[in-house]
Amino acid sequence: MKKIKNLILLSFLAIICAGCRSNCENGYRYITFVNKSGKKIGYQLAIDDIANISQDTFFYCNKTSDNFIPKDSIFVLESSDLYCGWEDILADEYYLQFLVLDNEKFRKYYAAPCDSVRKYVPIIGCYRLTPEDLHRMNWTVVYPPEKQNNIEP
Repeated sequence: MKKIKNLILLSFLAIICAGCRSNCENGYRYITFVNKSGKKIGYQLAIDDIANISQDTFFYCNKTSDNFIPKDSIFVLESSDLYCGWEDILADEYYLQFLVLDNEKFRKYYAAPCDSVRKYVPIIGCYRLTPEDLHRMNWTVVYPPEKQNNIEP
């Protein structure tokens, strides 16, 4: 009898928890990266404070996510479950930096010390995106940048 009571109680709690509405209904949970370059690219993602944006573009060490995107494909970056989407993560004056790296050289130096990566792997594209930028781009980043309204990227 005690097992049945516990089972009913657990079932009831599961139903209540499943029925709870999230406070994050309107958050943008995904950023889509589209590689239209016709070749595989390396990339690095980093989140930093807008106050730290400098004119210099360089590979960050130890606070990044990096990998490869096959040619003519997409990569979808989901926000952490701890936040209500990318607007919440990038709130308080943060931005997302997306570096596009030469695939061949990045593959060669991927596991090398950071100073070797900085020295030998060329950065062929750099996006520094605030929530406003991402919203304007409909949360989709295209590489190489597309020409819009007769404005060169």
